[in-house]
Formats: sequence, C-alpha cells, structure tokens
Amino acid sequence: MDDEVADWLADHAVPLDEVGLSAWRPSLAGVRVLGVGAAAHGARELLTAGSRLVEFALEELGTRVLALGASEAGATGLDAVVRGIGIPGDAVAALGGWEYDTPEVVELVSRLRDHNELLPPEDRIRVVGVDPVRPAPSVKALGGYLRAVAPDLLPDARDGLADLLDHEPDARPLPVRVRDTVVGLHERMVADEARLVAESSPGRFGEALDHAWILARAAEVACAPRGREPRTEEEAEALSVESAPVLRARLAAEAVGRAAQDARGTPAVVLWGHDDQVRVGDPTTAGRHLRAALGDAYYAVGGLFDEGGASAVRRRVLRPVRPRPTTHRLPRLDGTLEADLRTALGDDDERLVDLRAARDAGGPVATWAGARTTTRRLGPVVDSGQLRARTPLVPAREFDALAHVPRVHPAWIR
Repeated sequence: MDDEVADWLADHAVPLDEVGLSAWRPSLAGVRVLGVGAAAHGARELLTAGSRLVEFALEELGTRVLALGASEAGATGLDAVVRGIGIPGDAVAALGGWEYDTPEVVELVSRLRDHNELLPPEDRIRVVGVDPVRPAPSVKALGGYLRAVAPDLLPDARDGLADLLDHEPDARPLPVRVRDTVVGLHERMVADEARLVAESSPGRFGEALDHAWILARAAEVACAPRGREPRTEEEAEALSVESAPVLRARLAAEAVGRAAQDARGTPAVVLWGHDDQVRVGDPTTAGRHLRAALGDAYYAVGGLFDEGGASAVRRRVLRPVRPRPTTHRLPRLDGTLEADLRTALGDDDERLVDLRAARDAGGPVATWAGARTTTRRLGPVVDSGQLRARTPLVPAREFDALAHVPRVHPAWIR
C-alpha cells in the first residue's frame, strides 16, 4: 500500500464510538437512506458494529424507520414489539431465518421498545422488513382476517395462500397461478374496501391490506424463474429483470422507498442487512436499485472483518443443507481490502472510513478507492472453498464507507 494512502486512512478513519460517529455525521448530510451491511451474517462483532450504527442513526440523526433485510411478513411482529405488543425474542425468531436470531438483535429490539415508551406515538420508531420471502406470518394473519370478515374471498385464494405458507427462498418456483391468485386477492380487497372497512374497522382493514400487499410481492418472487446462481459480475448483469434474484432485489428497494415516504430524519430510513443487500453492485443487490432511485441520497456502509470465526450453514454435497449453522474459522487473507485496512489502521480498533471523502481526496487516495481489489464475503450457506474465497470489488463503486472490524467471533444463534 502507498504510504500516502496509509497515512490518509490513519488520519481520517474514525472510531466506531459516539465521538467518532459524531465526526462522521456531516458525511450524511442530504442522505435519505443509510444502508448498513455486514460481510457475514454470523459474526458477533459485525452484528454489534451494525447495531451501533443503527442506534446512532435512530438516536442522534432522527431516523424513524429501521428496515431489516429480512422477511417483510416476519418483521410485522417486530414492529408490534417495538410498539409494546409481544416479546422481543419470539418476534425475532418469527423472522424465519437464523441470520437475525441472535442475542445482539434481540437486545436491539428490546432497547427500541424501551426507547419508544418515552416518545409520543407520532415520534416512535417503526421496524419493517424488506425481503419478499418467508411469508407465513402474513398468510396466517390475512387468512384469519378473511375468515372473520370476508369468507367469500377465501375459496378462490385458499390454494394460493397454502402454497406460499411454507415456501423457502431457494425452493423450486411455484406455478404462475399462485401469483395470479394472490395478486388478484389484493386487487379484490382494494376494490372492496368500503365493505371490508364496514365489516371490521379502518385499522383492521389497513393491517389486512398490508399483509395482502406483502403476499402479492412474495408470490411474484416465489413464482419467478430461478436459473443458475450467478458466479461473476458478468453473469449477474446478464440476468433477466424478471428472474427471481433481480426481482427480489428490486422489490426490496421498493419496500425501502415505501418506508421512506413521509418519514422524518436524515436519513429517514436505515437499511440493515448483509453486504450483498446494501452494496451498490449488480442487479441482484437492493443497493443498486436504491442508488438508481436516489442517487447520492443513498449511502451504503460495508461491514468488513479481517480474521476470526463466524457461523454459517455448511453446504453438503450428498446430504441436504443442515438447518442449523455451525462455526467456521476464518484466517487472514493477504492482498485484500481488509489487509490494506489492517496495514493502515492496525488490528486492534474498529474504524469507519468514508470512501466518498477518499474519492474526493484525489491523488493516490482516490486511485486506491477506485481500484479493483478483493474482499471476503460469506453468505448464510457456505462450502469449504468459500471460507478462503475472495470476491472482487471496487471499494468506492460499491460502498460509500467501510466499517472495519479486525477480529470477529461466531455469533451465538439462539
């Protein structure tokens, strides 16, 4: 690494604490959506660093919406909890995936609930999910509403809702008739609003309609063609706009935009998820679609780590994927973006680097931020080769800032 770059990083990186984040605050002027990512789901320190950034936005920047890169349907229970209804641990578990089912996330939800108790209703923080998958909670909620209020709408929709109930993101596509049935149900509820409100109440109808909207989006993704998972940027760019990965990312970005409507704060929404959701990369990332919609009003923070261990489900060739994650050792990788940050910042402190400032610095610093390098990125399911794999990236093209954690430990999955 160039000495000028190392010196600039050492001088401009801020600690991930209250004082450091306050110094970073001017970088977020005019930002509408702040994306907070992590290079691995199951790394404890990345969860802690992410929750620290989330809380900074909520408590210091006036943000009023936390958008999780998790199930839209499941997150409706989390929103109820932060409004004082339900138990934090139960609501986190109801998201359906193990990625968020950790003590760190449960503690954050508990703190948000306590925080909301001190605020008037119009100032309370909301929690939404943006990933149109794992729709079981919305199937159950909408089914209960229709049985009580409009049983005449159920016969035509029952089979489609049943097909969605246990559908997993990586399962085979559902028949197109499921999408047509569920989308049609949402349209019928919109057209029949006056009757449904009269039979229930405006509040109950509004909640039911939200569940119907969530299910219509989930059905679109569940019925979309899959194809082979892209292995390169070129393959990802070549995906059809109607393919499930691209559609899923676009709908997630649309959900973030919907949550930002009329929301106060700068930023109005914090999107907290995996790096592959928040980064401004290929069309399979929500960040790509958010940047297209918002320009520089979308600001993406990538969460990187240098070494340690993380939890992830191990992919088995001859057996089905294990439903529970196991722990994996992750040694240092030389020649990576993380190695550059370790050289410049040391291996003890957690720091945040503003890549927009690096880009504007010019000279070797801007060249470093705009040069192709590699990084480590782990999904929820891994094989042995991915534990040492390197993913190519151009730092300042995919992220606006980097939160670097030198050492991580496996998250404890509840």
